Amino acid sequence: MENAKFNLLRRAMSAYVQRRRALSSNLSNIDTPGYERLSVTFEEELQEARRSTADLRRPEAVEGRLEVGDEPPVLEDELMSLADTQMRTQLATRALREHFGLMRTGITGRAG
Repeated sequence: MENAKFNLLRRAMSAYVQRRRALSSNLSNIDTPGYERLSVTFEEELQEARRSTADLRRPEAVEGRLEVGDEPPVLEDELMSLADTQMRTQLATRALREHFGLMRTGITGRAG
């Protein structure tokens, strides 16, 4: 019983978990010589899928992609990315809560 909104939110949450793991790795290896920064792209690919009508991927089928950068992590940048990811996770969580609340209302016939 998946719809496009739920599928997109599920993939977003998965990408945010993957991003938090990458950020944790970056922070724990901040002083490791030769360590290259990890990042997870999701929003960029989602925007590209929405813009491109020739692309056969639907926006709700976009998944996070792990990338290895050429530069070492910078503490301030990693902390900013962590805060950004936390806000995005909270937003997706609220949207999922609303989605399931509407489903519960549809099933039981009453709100909350």
